[in-house]
Amino acid sequence: MRRTSALKISSPVKELFFIIAPPRHIMSDVSVLKDDVHYLIGHEFGDRYSKAHISLFKYSDTHVDDIVRHVEAKAAQFKPFNVFIKNLNVFYNGSNRTIYMDIVNKYPVRDIFEKLIKEESGYTPHITIAKKLTPEDFLKAWPYLKDFSYSQHFLCDRITVLARAENRWVHYKDIMFGEY
Repeated sequence: MRRTSALKISSPVKELFFIIAPPRHIMSDVSVLKDDVHYLIGHEFGDRYSKAHISLFKYSDTHVDDIVRHVEAKAAQFKPFNVFIKNLNVFYNGSNRTIYMDIVNKYPVRDIFEKLIKEESGYTPHITIAKKLTPEDFLKAWPYLKDFSYSQHFLCDRITVLARAENRWVHYKDIMFGEY
């Protein structure tokens, strides 16, 4: 069972981040891959210390209770499902590149995103390894990572909510899916 809050937040919450958090063994694998990228490019990169997650959306407003209630009502309609992760892939961000773990079964995650956000977009669920690397840094890392074989899965039965506190994201609450 996950704890309900990582630390007490002293000021009113104004920014939330809704994610799907993989289990610790996958978080550890992502951390090792981030270490590898750091070693290969020879310096830190922007999201070097961010924990593994599948982003859903961020919310900034003083009425965070309203959005939490909305997500709780929607989550009650979701059934748990397995998320399958396989190998690494690349997003192109202009001249920069993002290395990520690919989610094989994108549709259940995309369905959650669309039911929460209510808009069709180019949303692609993934777990970021290194975001927006310069072409030089990408060319230092990718040749060593492109053939990396990886295959894992985990049960997704909740949406994890993080709150912005003192320039960090901290655990705010878990919103469980309805049916088991």
